[in-house]
Amino acid sequence: MLDKYHLCIVLAVIILGIAKTGFGGGIGILSILLMGLVMPAGQMIGVMGVLLVIVDLVANLHYYGDYEWRVLRWMLPGALVGVAFGSATLLAMRGSSPEAFNRHLSLAIGVICLIFVLMQCYRLTGRTIPTFPPNNTSRLTVGAIAGGVSTVSHSAGPILTLYLLQEHIDKRRLIGTMLLYTLLINFTKLVSYLTITHTVTPSTFRQSLWMLPFLPVGTLLGVWMNRRLPEKPFVIIMYIASAITAAEMIRKALL
Repeated sequence: MLDKYHLCIVLAVIILGIAKTGFGGGIGILSILLMGLVMPAGQMIGVMGVLLVIVDLVANLHYYGDYEWRVLRWMLPGALVGVAFGSATLLAMRGSSPEAFNRHLSLAIGVICLIFVLMQCYRLTGRTIPTFPPNNTSRLTVGAIAGGVSTVSHSAGPILTLYLLQEHIDKRRLIGTMLLYTLLINFTKLVSYLTITHTVTPSTFRQSLWMLPFLPVGTLLGVWMNRRLPEKPFVIIMYIASAITAAEMIRKALL
């Protein structure tokens, strides 16, 4: 029988797979929060950094060539700035003790994820959240914001979704654009985690490897669920679970 640690890890990886192929990347926030509940935040950032690169590599194979370059050519340079800022933020947090670093990072992740879950729930009511107008300055800015948030918390999906919907891109190209952006940004983050913040270590890399077999389970389950289950009730349940988990992560960080 799985203990709490392994149950949360297995569920987190399966939900990550479902998010990529089933109901959109937004519900992937729950996988970050579940993993953050049972391991130090700094360790979780490193483990997820490796997993995200691998799952994005696989997901991009299904959308190869379906990219909107007029958007990406501005968002990607912004992402580099964002990753640099996010890495500097992690280094600043790391200046404290390991316990304080993990507590501050847990608090940041919990707050960011809770805000994004509330934003997604607001959108589910049919209301529109104001965002930047579609132009090159906005693309650069959104790329930078998403890069910074993603480096610190792996949760930039809602930012990308909110903005890219304003670009009126064909659905398949929109998904392909998001997937290529996240692949390149996650790879850049991984380089930073290895060489600058040292968040990815031999230990976190080994942990990522034993979790890999559960990713295909999640991706296949996501495809099946997308065809068989109504989207809105499932997504609402995932967001409620995410809000509760984020609140618990915040509570633990503040105690």
